[in-house]
Order: sequence, then structure tokens, then C-alpha cells
Amino acid sequence: MLVAAHVIQVLLLGLAPWLLARTFARRWERPLAIFGVGLLCFVFAEVSRIGIARGLGALFESGALPLPTDEAALVWTSAIVAGVMTSLTDQALRVIALRRWVEPTDERTGALLGLGHGGAEALLTAVLVLGMATIAIVGRGSSFDELEAMGFEGRSAVRVGMKVLAWWEASPSDALLAAGQQLALVGMHVGLGVAVARGIGRRSFGWIAVAFVVQAGIASLLSWIAAKTPGLGVELAVHGGAALLGLGLALIATRRARA
Repeated sequence: MLVAAHVIQVLLLGLAPWLLARTFARRWERPLAIFGVGLLCFVFAEVSRIGIARGLGALFESGALPLPTDEAALVWTSAIVAGVMTSLTDQALRVIALRRWVEPTDERTGALLGLGHGGAEALLTAVLVLGMATIAIVGRGSSFDELEAMGFEGRSAVRVGMKVLAWWEASPSDALLAAGQQLALVGMHVGLGVAVARGIGRRSFGWIAVAFVVQAGIASLLSWIAAKTPGLGVELAVHGGAALLGLGLALIATRRARA
């Protein structure tokens, strides 16, 4: 059952955004290539974040930027910096894409762009799940000595062994729940794409600012959850809120476009 659940998880994350994009592209008479541009936006944003993170890390290490000494404040500071950086790079790439790479600049184009951006993130998760499945299946029942014989050394053998144990002890519902949480973030990206597209089309900075604030808040909470693991209820609330906010933005923007 666990393997079957992970298969469903990979299929959902790898195929669902693309199938939705293909369906809506035909219905809206938009090129499916917009979905591909969204994929590229995610890649470029990730590369940008790596560079920014290294720069900020160097500033923190040198003392040029101070860090809180209190542990709770440090966790929140790190989460907020990560959230703002994530939202800033994502919105910047969406603006560039909608101004230079795709047309027309309307809400439907923004939705397809958001599906591509969120779909790339979901696809990356699916690839990671496949990688973990390969490691877990190959190393199932292996002792640390056996893992070292397979080429894993020292701490690597310990880390792989812990991942193998965690993978096989997970429940099928965990895998399906993780897929649902990731798809909720895809919904958020759809709404963000719609909001940014409306902002550019109507030359309204307010819509872009709303998209920035929404994603910065959600990304900060997700970073805090990753650091503190406060519980399943909090995770579900944040992912559910992300989906509702994203789809709500899409609904409001498209209704106003028709008005």
C-alpha cells in the first residue's frame, strides 16, 4: 500500500498541473508554451535564490548583518528572510515573463504561468520522491555495514539509513497528504500568477504588491514549520490557507476583469 500511495503521489505531482494546463490552454485558446515559461520562471527563481542566499550568508557570517541571539527570534528571522526572498524572486520572474516572454497579458495567461511555476515545484518534489524510493528499495533491510559496502561512507550511511527507515515507516496516508499539500501550493501559484498578470495588464502595482505579501507570508510560515515542526494541524492550516488565498485571488481578479 505504501508503494502504491507513493506511485499515486508521483503521478499527481508530475502530471496533474500539466494536464490542467493543457485542458485550459485549449479552452482559452492560449499556447501551452506559457506553461513551459512558468517552469523556466521557477528554475530561474531558484538559481537567483541560491545566489542571494550565499550573499546573505556571507554578510551574516562577517557580522555586517546582525542576527538575533534568542533562538525563537532567530528562527522567525530566518523564516521571514527566506519568505521575502522567495516571494521577491518569484514575483520578479513573473513580471519579466509577462512583460517580455508571453502574451497577451491577461488573467488566463497568468493562470497558465502560475500552473507552470507551481507545476515545476511539484515535479521537483515528485523527482525527490522517486529518488527516495530508489534508495529505500535498494537499501531495504540493509545494516549500516551493508550500506557502507554499497558505497555510502560514515555519516552518509547514517543519513541514508535514517531516510530508508523513515520512508518505510511512513503511512500511505502521509504520502497522499503530502501530494495534497503540494497541489495546494500549485493553487496558490495560480492565484499569484493571475494577480500579477492583472496588475501588469491594468498597470496596477497594488495587485503585484498583494501577490508579494501573500506569498511572503505563506513562504515564511512554511520555513518556520520546517524548522519547528509544530504539528500536522498547523501544516494543514497553512497549506489550506495558501490554496484558498491563491484561488481567491484568481477568482477576484477574473471577476473584476469581466466587470
